[in-house]
Amino acid sequence: MATSSSSAPPLTTVSWLRSFMDRCKLEKNGSNFNDWDAQLRLAAEGDDKLQYLTAAPLATPNARSSTSAREAYETYQKESAAVKNVLIFSMEPDLQRSAIKMSTAYKIYTRLVTMFSQAPRIIQYKAASQFFDLNIKEGQKVCPHLLKMIEHVETLKLQGVECNIPFDV
Repeated sequence: MATSSSSAPPLTTVSWLRSFMDRCKLEKNGSNFNDWDAQLRLAAEGDDKLQYLTAAPLATPNARSSTSAREAYETYQKESAAVKNVLIFSMEPDLQRSAIKMSTAYKIYTRLVTMFSQAPRIIQYKAASQFFDLNIKEGQKVCPHLLKMIEHVETLKLQGVECNIPFDV
């Protein structure tokens, strides 16, 4: 597993932290999980921190481990702890209480995905259903209507559904 590169700024100094925590709070029932997850992944990926959410933690080095392996582990632990704090601060208090007891960002994220993510077929069905149920009403502005349609098409594309539409979204 790769560690954060030496040219990347430490997690605690990057702006995505504050931006993400201010904009996104995971609700205790998980009703906004998919939106929260998408925002989290974009923010973490943009700052090369996605690995702390999606890849299993590095193994604890032993006495025979090289200096570089021990340094990589220490860096991983520090960065993972910072990502863990981002996750905890971006949840409502009820979720925070259970997450704070977990040891790594990876464990918290994996648990949240298990608890709240919807099966891809359900997401696809909802997006397609909402797309086809959209009807512009007389007097309604076209731009918001089109933006809503585009949102549903993009959701379908993210889920791997091929959308044959006459315009590119």
